[in-house]
Amino acid sequence: MAKKILVEGLRCEKCPVHIAQKLSDVAGVEKIEKNMDDMTATIIGDADIDEVRTALSSTPFKIEAVD
Repeated sequence: MAKKILVEGLRCEKCPVHIAQKLSDVAGVEKIEKNMDDMTATIIGDADIDEVRTALSSTPFKIEAVD
């Protein structure tokens, strides 16, 4: 079952690209949707939340919610 992980901390149009690069080795990440109005990104897939947190730990991006 796919889940959505909301990521906060985007500052520009290139931020989702940086997130995608950081998550490129995380199994289960299917898609990243950006919302520049809210300055958030949503990771869609069945990736392990701890693996996503670890992959983003060296970035300014923060996980805000998991659905």
